[in-house]
Amino acid sequence: MKKHLLTLALAASVIGGCQQREAPPSDTGKIQTLPVQSFKRDWGADLEVKNDSVTRVFLREDLVIAYTKKNMAYVLNRGSGVVRFTAQINDSPIPALEPVVLKERVVFPTNSTLELYKRDGRFERSYTTSSSLRTNAVGVPGGSRVFFGVDARSTGRLVAVETLPGDYKPVNEKWELMDDHGAPISSAPAVTGGIVYVAFDDGEVYAVNQENRQPIWATSTGQTFKTYGAVKADLRADDSGVYVPSTDFKLYCLDKTQGNVKWEYYAGAPLRESPEVTATTVYVPVPDRGIVALDKTVPGGTGRRDDRKARWAVKDAVKFLAEDEKYAYLSRADHVILAVDKATGEQKFTSKRTDFVAFATNTKDSTIYAATKDGQVLAIVPVLKAGNVGELALDNARPVEAVALR
Repeated sequence: MKKHLLTLALAASVIGGCQQREAPPSDTGKIQTLPVQSFKRDWGADLEVKNDSVTRVFLREDLVIAYTKKNMAYVLNRGSGVVRFTAQINDSPIPALEPVVLKERVVFPTNSTLELYKRDGRFERSYTTSSSLRTNAVGVPGGSRVFFGVDARSTGRLVAVETLPGDYKPVNEKWELMDDHGAPISSAPAVTGGIVYVAFDDGEVYAVNQENRQPIWATSTGQTFKTYGAVKADLRADDSGVYVPSTDFKLYCLDKTQGNVKWEYYAGAPLRESPEVTATTVYVPVPDRGIVALDKTVPGGTGRRDDRKARWAVKDAVKFLAEDEKYAYLSRADHVILAVDKATGEQKFTSKRTDFVAFATNTKDSTIYAATKDGQVLAIVPVLKAGNVGELALDNARPVEAVALR
């Protein structure tokens, strides 16, 4: 039987059976004056994993969520590192999909269920989906619905599920969307402004109302946008557009309400990983080029379609972690953190510590969230000014020569 485990509390019992660790994690390192171009530990948490190991870390709204090899989830407060609750997602050897944080719930999708928890850690219910999940799930942080792709009757479908308590159904599906040509689905959708954007393996991209599935776009070719290759990576969307990475070697930025191309970037290789989008920059993982930085807005603010050129590329980088006004923070395959100049891509300093096995992506600020295999989760802040006092998080960082690619 699946066990839903909760963390130990200071109190002996808590109403509703939810037990939480209220005390923040303690710092144990040496307090010192920190050198400029180093990394400061903001907080650290010891998950005390036993006979298990951390494999992934996610940043979701006000939460940091760590997954382990045995499908345990540790839900931490983003600001303090306090463990709010832990949960055994399932007993399957198949890794759980990425978590979704809604207004009142935390959802842990598996290959065939949605495990629903209240934000205080109380297990609510397990939805059994009508078909196997094929993609990650997404939702609106202030909402109650989740959207994901499934395999259904030999074709792919996008499914909308309502998580609010209601009728006792195996799964409270509100609607489904099937590709016009019956293509499979590999890409997780994106949702913003009441619109769900979804792409299928035949390259078709749809925009529909999140409440009733009504189409939004009316393009020159119909109600969809068509790429010339399969879309395998998850979509991204924000106020500036919808970002579609395609195996036709291009990243497309589409107008949210019209479906027209605002700009496109020719990568020279099939794009199979999702871009990460910040206030000013789109970071794209490109085979054999590393992480490529693109200006998000069209030069001059004209809004016209253009071919976007790379601002820079860092060949040995594999993942975008965070950014501030001056630097972008990337990770290498050997788990070293790189600080690169946002304007030029020149590498300015790196970490020496290489025992982190997982990093979260933070598109909002400069805090880096990382975890070791044995369950040490850290929030790490770059030190860019003299006079900071605290605990070094990544050993002494060292300057490096610029190796950015043009």
